[in-house]
Amino acid sequence: MRRLSLILVAALISLAAGAFAAAAVEGCRTGDSAICISDPNCHWNPERRGCYEGAPEPQDPCAAHSAQGPCDGNTTFGCKWNADSKQCRSAK
Repeated sequence: MRRLSLILVAALISLAAGAFAAAAVEGCRTGDSAICISDPNCHWNPERRGCYEGAPEPQDPCAAHSAQGPCDGNTTFGCKWNADSKQCRSAK
């Protein structure tokens, strides 16, 4: 009887561990941004309104400038204005 209860407890522990691991993998399948960013394996994409696996795509900090004056004046990121595409891009 004691052996049967030990086997039962071991089986329940292994099932619980498997369920926890599955929950961590499925953590990126949520519509809640707070839950998404709490998982280090996920990132929230505000443009596509969803939670996705992996690190977020790198964004050019200079892309926020929509005019040549502020773009060329930004020396922190080394921004340069591209006259052909009329966009501000990082020079590095």
